[in-house]
Amino acid sequence: MDAISPGADNRRAVLRTGTFEILKALRSFAQLHGGDMFALLVFTTIWSANGENLLGDERYAGLHRIGPDKGSLPMTDAALRLAIGAPAEIVDHYVDAFLALGIVERVQGGLVAPAAVFTSPEMMDAAVEFYDRIQGLGRALKGVGFDLIEETAPSPLRA
Repeated sequence: MDAISPGADNRRAVLRTGTFEILKALRSFAQLHGGDMFALLVFTTIWSANGENLLGDERYAGLHRIGPDKGSLPMTDAALRLAIGAPAEIVDHYVDAFLALGIVERVQGGLVAPAAVFTSPEMMDAAVEFYDRIQGLGRALKGVGFDLIEETAPSPLRA
C-alpha cells in the first residue's frame, strides 16, 4: 500500500479504515452476547449511559476501578428506545432477557448494569481487548494519514 501524501484528502481512507476496525471490534464484543450484535448495542447503551457521569473522574480511570452502583445514572426505557431507534417490542425483549440474566437491574429511575457484572473474567478480558482495539484503531488511522490534532476545514457538505 502506498503512503498517502501529506495534505492529501484522506477522508475516505480514514472512513474505510475506521469503519473496518470498529466493526471488527463490535463483532468480537458481540461474542459476550452469543454473537448477537443487537444485544451488544442494547447492553452497551445501558451501561455507557449509567457511567456517563464518571467520564473524566480519575477515581474510576483504572481498569479495576469500576464505579459504584449508587453512582450509576439509571437509563429510562424511553431514553433507551430513543437512543437505539428501534421498535419498543424489540428493545424490551432484550431488556427482559438482561433482567432475567441479572446483568441489568430495574431501579428507581430506570435500568442499570450493576458494577459486579463488570468484574467477571469475561468482562475484564473484554475491557482489555477493547482497549487494545482502540490502540489498534489509532495505529490503523495513523497509517492512512489521520492526525487527531490536525485542524481541518469544515466540510462544504455541512450546512
